Parts: sequence; structure tokens; C-alpha cells
Amino acid sequence: MTLDGKNRTVTVMVGGGVLLGLMALLVTGHAVGFGLLVVVALAWAMSPTALVVDGGELRVERRAWRPLRVPMASVASASPLAALGRGTMRVFGVGGFFGSYGLFHNRTLGRFRLYATRAGHSIIVVRTGDALPLVLTPDDVAGAIGAINGRPRLAG
Repeated sequence: MTLDGKNRTVTVMVGGGVLLGLMALLVTGHAVGFGLLVVVALAWAMSPTALVVDGGELRVERRAWRPLRVPMASVASASPLAALGRGTMRVFGVGGFFGSYGLFHNRTLGRFRLYATRAGHSIIVVRTGDALPLVLTPDDVAGAIGAINGRPRLAG
């Protein structure tokens, strides 16, 4: 799940917008500009950039925020997911310039966590216990599923 050229261009464009917003804030001193700047900066920092399966864990790397770490011991399986389907709602999260991520809901999956950098083919990672499933958009769907399902699930 790496960034393609289009996402990098959008990131540069939004980064330039943030810089202009910061300059406007400094010149005008309006608190609304500061609030908008904080929201955009947090959305950028938390946005997903890569999916890594290594060292007994699945990690969703993010731009400037600590990664989401899921122990492989808590992963039941991974399988392809052609589409999220109609009626998918964002409960709490981001859907915009930097991808879509956070808590989502639809009739088929119920509540789930989404970390997507693009639309299209994705995978669903089913976890054990009461943990919500993860929906991810890796560049190599088959490779990601193989890496997740083929890893030993060591406790600890």
C-alpha cells in the first residue's frame, strides 16, 4: 500500500495549501484558520502509507503518526474484497485528500476499520475475539494475503 504519483501530487498540493493557510493565519490572526490548519495537519499525519507484515505483526505505516500494530496472533485470516458496497458510512474518520481511514460501517461487514489509499480491490483482515476487521488497500493484494495468511501466529 504505497503512494502512487497521483497521491504524492495531491499531498504536495495540500501541503502548499496548508502553508498558505499558515501564512494567512500569521497575517490575519483568525482562530478559524488555525483550527482548519490543525485538522488538515492531523489528517495528513495519520494517513496510511504502507502495509508491512514483519516480526509477528501487521503494521499500517502512517505519514507522521505511529503505525497501527496488529499482532499476527490476533489475525484469523485475510481474503480479497472486491468492493465495500453501497451504503458504507464513515462513523469516525477521514475520507479525502490523504485517503480514507478510521471507523466505518456497512450492512455486509458491520463495523470495521478502513485504511485505504485508493478505491478498488482491497483485502479484509478478520481478527480474533471482538476486534473489528480491517479493510486495507495494498498495492499487491495477492502478495499481502499470502504474507498475512502464511505467517506463523506466535503468541507474545
